[in-house]
Amino acid sequence: MPKNPEKDYDRKARLLFLLHLLSNHPRGLTLETIAGHCNVSTRTTRRDLRGLEAEYSAKFYKDDGRWVMLPGAVLPPVLFSPPEAMAVFMSARLLMAQSSVFNHDFETAFTKLSTVVPAPLRGEIGKTLDWMRRHRPEGAMVKMLNIISQCWTERRRVRIKYWTLNALASEVRVIEPYFVQPSALEHAVYVIAFCHLRHEMRTFRLDRIIEAQALDETYQIPADFNADDYLDSYWSVTVTGEPRTVKLRFRREVARIAGETVWHHSQVTEPQTDGCAIVTMKLALTRDLISFILGWSDMVEVLQPSTLRQKVADAARHVLEMYEEPRAVTATGSSYPEPQAMTPRQIAEGQVDEALYETRQSPGFTQAQLPLFEEPSAGDE
Repeated sequence: MPKNPEKDYDRKARLLFLLHLLSNHPRGLTLETIAGHCNVSTRTTRRDLRGLEAEYSAKFYKDDGRWVMLPGAVLPPVLFSPPEAMAVFMSARLLMAQSSVFNHDFETAFTKLSTVVPAPLRGEIGKTLDWMRRHRPEGAMVKMLNIISQCWTERRRVRIKYWTLNALASEVRVIEPYFVQPSALEHAVYVIAFCHLRHEMRTFRLDRIIEAQALDETYQIPADFNADDYLDSYWSVTVTGEPRTVKLRFRREVARIAGETVWHHSQVTEPQTDGCAIVTMKLALTRDLISFILGWSDMVEVLQPSTLRQKVADAARHVLEMYEEPRAVTATGSSYPEPQAMTPRQIAEGQVDEALYETRQSPGFTQAQLPLFEEPSAGDE
């Protein structure tokens, strides 16, 4: 008896849907529930489950009346609609823009995905991958990411050697990765983890991890931890300080940009009668936020809080001093500001700390060695 192509196609489509369905329900589903989802009888569902075992090597077991597919036994095939295919393309572009180094795993992942999108987008993804290959290779960073990622998914602790920003040397820590977060703003990847050295949550920048070793000890991420909630009050991945109400005045020349762009979910943009725009957000006062404001030059003014206004003013003053001070040319031809002594009164008033004072008095010190912003506080590594 000849096969019915239409019926055979319906069965294959149903099997693919069944693979996705069971993959998205790791605790399993009853036969009746599966039949209801597929709009077929339980008898047909039994045949389909046997078909998955025979044709896709899927493995099942029964648990309290539910059919559970063994994890890792089979990966469901991916079929994209045109809008979904466009989402894959934009994801590839965003990921390549975020990464400043070549990662072979990114290449292979998007090469596989490109095989299931329409031909025009496949070609554009190919061009994006060619562009990515021109980035410098960074094997050490990719290795650290792979170790951290594996330990995160397997819930294993990691021993790392980490060089904190502005620290004189690296130190060994044991961490429990809770989340891995890329930052397009800083072209970096961050690891949110519990640090056993500090006994609290910290954020580690991946390219500051010098060594990483997976440990046998396991851990559990608290059930109430949510990375999105954790980062909710911050501009980027710098996690320090309490959220404050921030008001920024965008001049009329850039007011339209403020109206078109949503930088933070708490943002409220209010057009003004003079053509300007007031942007209000609920954020902690981090270095990332200060850098964002400075990037607008005189097009954006901080209205509140006064603390943020002062921080931006101090940072702008540092920049002005850097370009206005007399410059001494070194033997290599580079020019730096002349070192200036810091007075004990400045130290007492908190303008600099003791270590910075001693550094500034050292021979060959330059203004460029001064941090533009304050040292990172708890939670920001």
